[in-house]
Amino acid sequence: MSNNTHTSAEPQLRPVTARGSALSARYLPALVAAAGMLIISFVTRISVTLVHGGWPAREWWPVSRAFASGTAYDVLVAQWLLLPLVAYLTLASARWLGRRVNRAMLIGTMAVATFAMLFVAVAEAMFFAEFDGRFNFVAVDYLIYPTEIVTNIWESYPTGWIVAAIAATAMVILLPARRRILRIVAVPVPWRQRTVAFAIYAAALATTSVAIPSDLSRVSDDRALNEVASNGYYAFWKALRGQGTRYDALYATRDEADAVSRAQRLLSDAQAPLSTFATGTTLRHVALGRPETRLNVVVVLEESFGAQLVGTLHPAPGPSLTPHFDSLAAEGTLLTNAYSTGNRTIRALEATTSSLPPLPGISVVRRPESVDLFTLPALLRARGYATEFIYGGRAVFDGMSAYMTNNGIERVVDQNDFPSGAFRNAWGVADETIFDKALSEMDSLDASGRPFYTLVLSVSNHRPYTYPAGRIAADPNARKRTNVVQYADWALGRFLRSAREHRFFDHTVFVVLGDHGPRVYGAAEIPLASYEVPVLFFAPGIVPAGARLSDVASSMDIAPTVLGLLGGEYDSKFFGRDVLALNGREGVAVMTHNNEIALLRGHRLAVLGLRGATAVYDIERGGGLRALASPDSAANKLVEDAIAYFETADALFRRGGYRFDRAVSVASAP
Repeated sequence: MSNNTHTSAEPQLRPVTARGSALSARYLPALVAAAGMLIISFVTRISVTLVHGGWPAREWWPVSRAFASGTAYDVLVAQWLLLPLVAYLTLASARWLGRRVNRAMLIGTMAVATFAMLFVAVAEAMFFAEFDGRFNFVAVDYLIYPTEIVTNIWESYPTGWIVAAIAATAMVILLPARRRILRIVAVPVPWRQRTVAFAIYAAALATTSVAIPSDLSRVSDDRALNEVASNGYYAFWKALRGQGTRYDALYATRDEADAVSRAQRLLSDAQAPLSTFATGTTLRHVALGRPETRLNVVVVLEESFGAQLVGTLHPAPGPSLTPHFDSLAAEGTLLTNAYSTGNRTIRALEATTSSLPPLPGISVVRRPESVDLFTLPALLRARGYATEFIYGGRAVFDGMSAYMTNNGIERVVDQNDFPSGAFRNAWGVADETIFDKALSEMDSLDASGRPFYTLVLSVSNHRPYTYPAGRIAADPNARKRTNVVQYADWALGRFLRSAREHRFFDHTVFVVLGDHGPRVYGAAEIPLASYEVPVLFFAPGIVPAGARLSDVASSMDIAPTVLGLLGGEYDSKFFGRDVLALNGREGVAVMTHNNEIALLRGHRLAVLGLRGATAVYDIERGGGLRALASPDSAANKLVEDAIAYFETADALFRRGGYRFDRAVSVASAP
């Protein structure tokens, strides 16, 4: 049989005489893939623009810039993603590429890659709908713990149909090009030509990587439009690289000693004068001026419980979604201008336990060096308190269990400790089951004779928006955000009504707050409305009933405020303040969003960005931000205060200055 004879299963290789034609034929799979990537990226950019709601016609120029900048990112990302394929096509000989198995592997790889690109595009649109942004630190965190995320996606969306549609689309895209690719990819091309082609590609990749700045996506003051201008893969890579980033590597800095001194002045007050601070740290002695009362402390972190959902804070036409919380607020002290430190639950856990500003990168909850930190549970445990953390899901998620047990919590209760028949979804058992378990646990602790600290984290107010039937009038099969808010409110009201019948109630301080808002939205660089949360101190006979405090506050203030209610004296390293005893001083809130960190005081917000960038905004009616073109002395002071908070916190944490020193005096400890 002649060497030119081929079986019918193998495509005929037509001779290609022109060197340029042969070379372009060799790299046809990369060219096809590049075209597909750029088209998918362009369509994704259109889809996230529509998901956001679009922009007015007068914004045509910023929107045009966003698409132009985005295209530059798309080209850069495509070049990096195609590098392995280009390298393979350079190294592989024509004989190697002509083999049946290798051709099948090449087409199979391209099919998988096409499916993956389409899947990522759909995932990006869904992510944008929830967070009004490209893949960021949240996406990185979610990817590390796939069990909850995959289950949540499966329960929230018609995932099977979506995956099938993506697979079918991938086949429609690839099949027309398959035969042509197989026919010409194995055409012989001299090694020297392939080497030169790869060198040109590598040079182009290097040039593009250097020429495209990381801030090219900043096309306007509209945060969401800047997100449109970015690229999901690029944003994810930036977030991944920034997981363990030092503050001083990215943000504006000052002399460390000066920053610490400024932070000390900001934290000093009548209970902790500047003279009581230890040199180079936030450690100071706090004397509250009244005897200690060994009250129990129960902190309830309500999942995705943003202030905009709360009727008593933001009344809207029609019945309130939160009648039970509204009723409780009339019996306690409500903070009406409080903010979470981030848009993840672990940021709330970090803030309410350690009272640390949100450090750049990942939360301290997830950092392996977060052992024996100065936390509220550690301090109360030193006073003889029993301490526990109750969560309806897997406590291993986001490293919560390790953080808690390493930082003052004696007992962790998670989904393994609940009845197997309890209603549950991707995130764990329903709120009512969590609260019933909490009551049982607190009864046991109370019977032991020890005061207790209990931290409860709810789960129901989250996608997939499922909850037990028969609890509220709304249909649980509708799976609406508004319905699950009502259920979460019902479960919270039921919990505190039941708690009144227990022996521990009269000597217990309850703190109920949202861990963060339900979703991120808005044009502002720091979307304040998404961070506003209700904070309620509830203890009839102990905390003033019906009080509403409008001072700026933060979830970082929970620990010192709780200790203020307990009385006595203690040594503190906390960055938060006792918001019930500000005595005329302005409160502050600190927060992080993607790569920006910020300090809020009064009606101004100082934002610290990458590469030492700083900006100050006036907060307008309705929550919008207006940048100050020419910051005044007060604005500059706010920037310096923001730097002092974050630089000092990061430096102390990294060098061990935020450890819980066993020698720290707790004057009222037994």
